[in-house]
Amino acid sequence: MIRVPCETVPMRVAEIAELTGTTVRTVRYYHSLGLLPVPGERGGWRDYDLGHVARLSRIRWLVQAGVSLETIRRVLDEPEATGVERIDDAPAAGAAGARSAAGSVVEDLAEALAAVEDHLAEVSRQRDMLSGLLERARTGSTVSPMSPRMAAFFDRLEQAAPDEATRCAVRKERDLTDLACYRGQMPPEAEFLFVDPDPRYDAESLALYSQDPTELSDAQIEQRARDMVSRLEARLTPEHLADLANSVDTEAVQALFRLITTTGYPDARLTRTLEREFLTAIDRWRPSE
Repeated sequence: MIRVPCETVPMRVAEIAELTGTTVRTVRYYHSLGLLPVPGERGGWRDYDLGHVARLSRIRWLVQAGVSLETIRRVLDEPEATGVERIDDAPAAGAAGARSAAGSVVEDLAEALAAVEDHLAEVSRQRDMLSGLLERARTGSTVSPMSPRMAAFFDRLEQAAPDEATRCAVRKERDLTDLACYRGQMPPEAEFLFVDPDPRYDAESLALYSQDPTELSDAQIEQRARDMVSRLEARLTPEHLADLANSVDTEAVQALFRLITTTGYPDARLTRTLEREFLTAIDRWRPSE
């Protein structure tokens, strides 16, 4: 059977770019990659036909779907599935190669889809974060990785600090808390350490912040750590402490203290002692079986 050439009206590069919603520069880029064949010249002009437009539109369609250009190359190189048997089909070896290539395309497209789904999950997470940040901004709360309860606690103490040294200590712990929350290393149960407005508790907290731990003796460090645990125990019922102990991940607590140690704040001795006292207290709060 004699195949009759399918001649069409020649087009210029600007025309096929407009038809496919892209730019002349992009068309030439696809030429350089070998994705789009370069047509022959006639009178100093390159003549494009509908075959070029169809291939370019397929490229753009796949690009818009998030498919990589390398995968697009393999997709376009695949023989089109028409459902019609060809008399001059390739031998079995060629057919096996075609099936292998088709499998590669399927894998590439599956990977592209998985990447898009991961991106959608990330976008959804960002949307939730932005929604929460917007709500905080509307209510006048501090916009940070910390929870509103934590931010309010530090806002309150900074404003009430009697001197700049105490205020600086509050800010340092605030920065450390911000870092831990950003890194996802602040255990959820730590919320209980940041209490609602309480003049007496706030005054005690400011008194602790006013002390430079590097100037305390080992005995004073031990006492300060025990006092911090005792303050928490005084605010919560035994049942509440038991629930806290059962839910907290002690490995997460240890990871938090490792982060604190890495920053060098407030004092290596105090950090070690606080970690020991809190882990001991968690064991003590758990109800005996």
